Amino acid sequence: MRKLWILSGGAAIAVTVLVTGAFAATTVAKTTVPFLAKYTGSAVTKQTDNLVAITANGTGKATLIGAGKVTGLGTGDSSVRPCVPFNGTGSMRGPYGVITFKVNPGSAGCGDDSGQLFSITGKATVTKATGKLAKAKGTLKMTGTYDRSSGAFSVKFSGSLTK
Repeated sequence: MRKLWILSGGAAIAVTVLVTGAFAATTVAKTTVPFLAKYTGSAVTKQTDNLVAITANGTGKATLIGAGKVTGLGTGDSSVRPCVPFNGTGSMRGPYGVITFKVNPGSAGCGDDSGQLFSITGKATVTKATGKLAKAKGTLKMTGTYDRSSGAFSVKFSGSLTK
């Protein structure tokens, strides 16, 4: 009886090692991908009281998705000055994939004294990615400028994505 118990205990350990090894073999290592995108275009803002509706469309180039377009929809709170907080959603599209993102709280456009030229800073969380960046996730730093009188903007997204 004692030999059977030792043999059974040894078999249980062997099965545990094999099962653990099988799970470890199926675990996929995550890859970190440096990301950089630069776009220029035009934005339209429409103010109702302190709420500013923002629509942006531009063209440029992004790592691994190629040359393409950026679009965004959002809102800002103009009662907060000189830096107007904003949020929203957007996407970057190219021939090799699409990245959908959400602008994080704390993002803002800080205006000059006349309220015409804005410096944009913030973060955007990638909510979905397809193509060469399929299933990539992460938070990107967002910097740029916006000229309220002409509607022209430039934006740069930089950081690392994990897939």
